[in-house]
Amino acid sequence: MILLGTVALSVALAAAPALEAGPAPARWGELGHRTIARTAELQLSGHARRAARSLLSGQSLAEASTWADQVRKERPATSPWHYVNIPIWESGYRPEFCPRAACVIGTLESQQKILADRSASRADRAEALRWVIHLVGDLHAPLHAGDRGDRGGNDLRVELEGRQTNLHAAWDSGLLAVMQRREEELVKMLVRRIPLRGDLAQIRAGTIADWAMESHDRARDVVYGLLAPTLVLDGAYRIAAAPVIEDQMFRASVRLAWLIEQALGED
Repeated sequence: MILLGTVALSVALAAAPALEAGPAPARWGELGHRTIARTAELQLSGHARRAARSLLSGQSLAEASTWADQVRKERPATSPWHYVNIPIWESGYRPEFCPRAACVIGTLESQQKILADRSASRADRAEALRWVIHLVGDLHAPLHAGDRGDRGGNDLRVELEGRQTNLHAAWDSGLLAVMQRREEELVKMLVRRIPLRGDLAQIRAGTIADWAMESHDRARDVVYGLLAPTLVLDGAYRIAAAPVIEDQMFRASVRLAWLIEQALGED
């Protein structure tokens, strides 16, 4: 059962700093994934947490969360698995956005099935768990789902705090770094929200494609929608971006815990 009660929440909050010491603020690719994974692990039942740690040979979800990025150079064919380019003018998902199911949606669906398959080899399930942990995080990064003909913001130059970068990098690393929030702070903040949210069932509901469209809509409405003609990510833009980043990480943690619980929890 997912940890949601008052007592369980107190245990989770107490365990948050002890579970694993968090590093200083890092790039979003690491900080965001680790934050999501740590918050998700605190929501797992004891059975599912032990099963996950066993598959990961004792590693925490956070420690496993960046593996998929680390193998990209040696396994370049996996690069498209991290995103899906859904044009921001589209109002719904279509399979043609994910050719040969080789995108974050198709890959997450297939890896989740492997993870849940008790007849699959331990090695296959362990790798599937690493993919699930990472891809849920990617799915909730708005520019890993929304695109305006600029490769998810990679081709759009912007200015952040006087420095030139691209929009994708700003949302993957720059904006979270500007927030100057340590991993420990982010995890505690997200865990405290669990009993305060009345929409956890709604967050868990829907399909992986539905979750991608939710990220797509935030790319349309906020990432691109609030972008000034000057392409400067000023204070107003950063203020608008912060709650979106926090909420996307929260949703990712709830959904990651849910997927792992479905695959590894008690029958």
